[in-house]
Amino acid sequence: MSSNLFDIGVSGLNAAQWGLTTTGQNISNAATPGYTLERPVYQESSGQYTASGFAGQGVTTATVTRSYSDFLTKQLNSSQSNSSSLNTYYSMLSQLNNLVGDPTTGIGAGITSYFTGLQSVANSPGTTATRQTLMSSAQSLSDQMNAAATTYNQLRDGVNQSLQSAVSQVNTYAKQIADLNVQIATASSAGQPPNQLLDQRDLAVSNLSQLVSVQVNTNNSGYNVSFGNGQPLVAGSSSYQLTTAPSPSDPSELSIAYASADGSTQTAKQTQYLPDSMFSGGGTIGGLLDFRSQSLDPAQAKLGAIATSFATQLNNQNELGVDLNGNPGGALFSTGSPTVYANSRNAGTAALNVSIADGTQPPTGDYSLGFDGSNYTLTDRSSGAVVGQFASPATSGTIAGMNISIASGSMTKGDSFTILPTRGSLDNFSLSNSNASAIAAASPAVASAGTGNTGTGKISAATVTAGYTMPTDIKLTYNSTSGTMTSNVAITLPDSTVVPAGTAFPYDPTKGLTVSNGTGVSATVNGTPSTGDSFTIAVNKGGTSDGSNALAMANLGTAKSMNGGTDTLTSSYANFVNQIGNQTNALKASSTSATAVLNQATSAQQAVSGVNLNEEAANLIQYQQLYQANSKVIQTASSLFQTLLGIFN
Repeated sequence: MSSNLFDIGVSGLNAAQWGLTTTGQNISNAATPGYTLERPVYQESSGQYTASGFAGQGVTTATVTRSYSDFLTKQLNSSQSNSSSLNTYYSMLSQLNNLVGDPTTGIGAGITSYFTGLQSVANSPGTTATRQTLMSSAQSLSDQMNAAATTYNQLRDGVNQSLQSAVSQVNTYAKQIADLNVQIATASSAGQPPNQLLDQRDLAVSNLSQLVSVQVNTNNSGYNVSFGNGQPLVAGSSSYQLTTAPSPSDPSELSIAYASADGSTQTAKQTQYLPDSMFSGGGTIGGLLDFRSQSLDPAQAKLGAIATSFATQLNNQNELGVDLNGNPGGALFSTGSPTVYANSRNAGTAALNVSIADGTQPPTGDYSLGFDGSNYTLTDRSSGAVVGQFASPATSGTIAGMNISIASGSMTKGDSFTILPTRGSLDNFSLSNSNASAIAAASPAVASAGTGNTGTGKISAATVTAGYTMPTDIKLTYNSTSGTMTSNVAITLPDSTVVPAGTAFPYDPTKGLTVSNGTGVSATVNGTPSTGDSFTIAVNKGGTSDGSNALAMANLGTAKSMNGGTDTLTSSYANFVNQIGNQTNALKASSTSATAVLNQATSAQQAVSGVNLNEEAANLIQYQQLYQANSKVIQTASSLFQTLLGIFN
């Protein structure tokens, strides 16, 4: 019996030793990333039959298990993916917000400064210094536009570089998981769980989830890891390596694709691209791609639209004036043309021509034109919304503010083009003429009342439209007896009636009347003239003292010419800045909320799997007492055995 008692004591001693060893392992790894709390599992040893009943034979340490919750671990990984995505998105968007929101160096300040300069020229059209100051403001604005383009491009390059780094890390973790699947399967064949390897694999999945949203399924081959839509990344002992390649729809941006099995370079048509939408909202990669598609590209398109409208409106108005040398005004600014990319996977031969239909109201987005074999569909790249469609075999159409035509060749089913109407407007924004005399401050035509007029009649400033001509001066004479006017040349009335020279036409002093020379020059007479009073619309020969066209250009700053006549150039830019600011604030709130959720998920997971040092200290005392007690059992068994031996001595 003493021998049996001795064996029981030894089994208890071994159990206590396992408890102390496991507790020590827990304490030493309390700060180790990915470590999972371990616990020894004890089983009562099988009893031995005797005539008096089954005698106990002590305890067995069956195994050492991890305190692991699959549900809490998956919940934590999901929270990590979401938080990492939002934090990355917010970090990138904050950089963009700082760029557009600077009140002193931003483009908004440059636009305001330019319109202020135009007002000064309108007040002093013949002053060279005032004109030179305006040209300096124009150059500064151009530099700001170009600097903004550089920053946008740097942000895009930053996204590309970060994607390359993140994809490299994904490949590292995917291969690590696949290798660990093999090692764990081999080690587990001995009948005990390789806890250290299991921790390493779970840590690799945790690190992977910070880069991209993944799903993990377990089977006999280990962990099978896939992206959110089911695309495989790890299958047992195999990992699918990823790479980055120029996007087939926009070569300035990198897309993610499966790497070739042998590591060789693939053509665009050979490459298996993974859609950006597959990564949306998950991990660092999702945050980078969401920032690029939902904020960076749309913001550059909208700011480019403002630049395009600004340049077009100023050019149009300047071309309606006369410069300091008496010549018709020309373009002041240049912004380039729309950018069009044929998808590198296209099978057709089509070449596309795209121009902006009305530069004062340019498109404010980026678009994709696809062909399904029957219809051409224009889609907003940011929202995915269909903005227009025209049927095959049409070769041209005006859609979403653009003139789109197939210049040559034809599109095949599945072909597509990327259309960036205004992205290049910032890069290409420049002065068409830097000479201060090029500012067409004067109107080409001037309207005046006769110096000898005795009535209260007045005539407005003359206005001109694009393509105007002024072959002959117009002189209007009023007859109060008949209530009519006559002109020395043929004129056109508002209802398009053409009145020959010398022919009387009615004039109502209570309504006034606008007359035109029929070739784009007009003015309006108001009030009650006296008989013989005259009004003249003539070529402006005093350009150096006339600032009426400069005033018209200055007024463009407050004219509601943007967004369908709801915004001015300055308010449009302010709305643009506010939109990015609001988006940044909303994203900050979402990021903060996601971090709080992550902290809660971490706490819940650590409550099960983390090491509590106070609890482990208590376990040390418990196992120490257990060890001492079992030592006493062994000591007692030994004493009994010695007593037994003494009987026979």
